[in-house]
Amino acid sequence: EDGNCLGQERDDMILTPPSRLRWDIPPAAVDLINQARTLSLNRADDLDLHILKHDAYGKGFIKKCKMSPDAYIQVALQLAYFKNQSKFSLTYESSMTRLFRSGRTETVRSCTSESCAFVKAVMSKAPKEECIELMRTAVNRHTDLFRESMCGLGIDR
Repeated sequence: EDGNCLGQERDDMILTPPSRLRWDIPPAAVDLINQARTLSLNRADDLDLHILKHDAYGKGFIKKCKMSPDAYIQVALQLAYFKNQSKFSLTYESSMTRLFRSGRTETVRSCTSESCAFVKAVMSKAPKEECIELMRTAVNRHTDLFRESMCGLGIDR
């Protein structure tokens, strides 16, 4: 009830040291494992990572705009992905159902019709005021979905 483990401490439990596991893997499986490893290493070597330090504003500014910083970033990620891939991606963010005992995770879908409308407006160079309003709508929608999932009203699990 108070978050602590139940039961009595015992001094008679002795754990044996770990031992190495020996696997009997058929040669065909070894070949497939090596092929997968090579493919994985090649893909990792093909990854470009560029880090841009953004310090023009932070979560304080976003909060002054009466928006959730998390939802703001989720909507911004939708825009960034669309700019890079020219398509939308069905993405989600994990949420804890922490209002419940032994709460588990629930999903919050980030790609909503509201976030898509915002992205389309930005990409079509709609007026700034329209883009701001559409972003606010998308951020509010994400915030509502997050709140619902925390309360056990998510749709995925």
